[in-house]
Amino acid sequence: MQGSEAGSVNAGGRRRRGLLVLPQTYPPDVGGVETFMGDLTKVLRQRDDLITWILAFKPIVTRISRYRAREQCGPVSIRRYWWFGGNLFRRLEPWPALLFLYITPYFLLRSFLFMLTHSRRIDVIHAHGFNMGFVAVALGAVFRKRVIFQSHALYCFREGSLSARVAAAVLRRMDAVLALCRASMEELSRLGTDRGNIRIYRHWIDLGRFTDNGRGEARARLGWGPAFTVLFVGRLIGIKGEEVVIRLAERFREAVFVVAGDGPNRAAVAAAARRLTNFRYIGLIDNADLPEYYRSADVLLAPSQYPEAFGRVICEALACGTPVIASNAGGIPDALDESVGILCGLGVEDYAVALRRLLDAPEVYRRLQSQARKHALAMFSERNAECILDAYMGK
Repeated sequence: MQGSEAGSVNAGGRRRRGLLVLPQTYPPDVGGVETFMGDLTKVLRQRDDLITWILAFKPIVTRISRYRAREQCGPVSIRRYWWFGGNLFRRLEPWPALLFLYITPYFLLRSFLFMLTHSRRIDVIHAHGFNMGFVAVALGAVFRKRVIFQSHALYCFREGSLSARVAAAVLRRMDAVLALCRASMEELSRLGTDRGNIRIYRHWIDLGRFTDNGRGEARARLGWGPAFTVLFVGRLIGIKGEEVVIRLAERFREAVFVVAGDGPNRAAVAAAARRLTNFRYIGLIDNADLPEYYRSADVLLAPSQYPEAFGRVICEALACGTPVIASNAGGIPDALDESVGILCGLGVEDYAVALRRLLDAPEVYRRLQSQARKHALAMFSERNAECILDAYMGK
């Protein structure tokens, strides 16, 4: 599926490789994938050897009504297509087949129409997730382009199911496969992907924005008192573990628990905030304000009740000097180790033991806190983008 059409040239007269990126959703939609896409866009804007088009839907994951249908960021062109449904995306998530029908056919039509006028400038199609992977395979076959798949989740397909068979067929037609963590690589390998065609990539974050500078001042600006403060940041959808946070707040009255996020379970979280004096619900935080909250917290809780692929909030919190207590499941151990946090089981009691350990042993907490920023600098720098850029170049 190699593309050979001529692309644009840069200022030095060298040929630019044309890149089509299909993420399905994109900022201002909010989530880990969307934040990653913002980071990837920043990298692509700096590349003199690439010219990029990003196609996505308008915000369909969160309740954001204002967006720009077209946007130009240097050599990166962004197109956001209108689509119906409001919060339909979240309601359909438990039924992958229905979600596929909601997302994929119309997106395939729009991207096919785009390729009719742009195919001569495109060399590589980069698909994020299996819905977009299906679209990319179809486009790659028709227009003879190189196709790359990137995972952002652990899909947990039931063996032999229709979803597993479709996913396996999509992966077989990929020229390169990017897996977010070791667990993802194992899952994609079980679907029949050649291990030699899989490379593990890792998220990166803006280490100049997510810093540990001014931790004390940040706490004062937010008006948080001296009590040990536990922060949760994530979608309120049950599997992220917001119920674990509520149960811990009931048991640890000496600590303050702060929940940031939005989702179907926000009513239950808001009710807990009215009932518990040591529990605060602050709603959805703008991504630009997140570093202030990470720096103000004593610990971040990531109590995912499912095998999460990575956990971006973990990277961000560590970069701000905040230790993490997280579920020992999925790809989370790829981001976190015992030098900067505590990995534990998924139950409330497991988290209670971990939190009690930090509350009763200040020296343990100080040791974790002192290493958090160093861990982030070593693990989550922009150098991680090189794995993806190499895939574009066929390396």
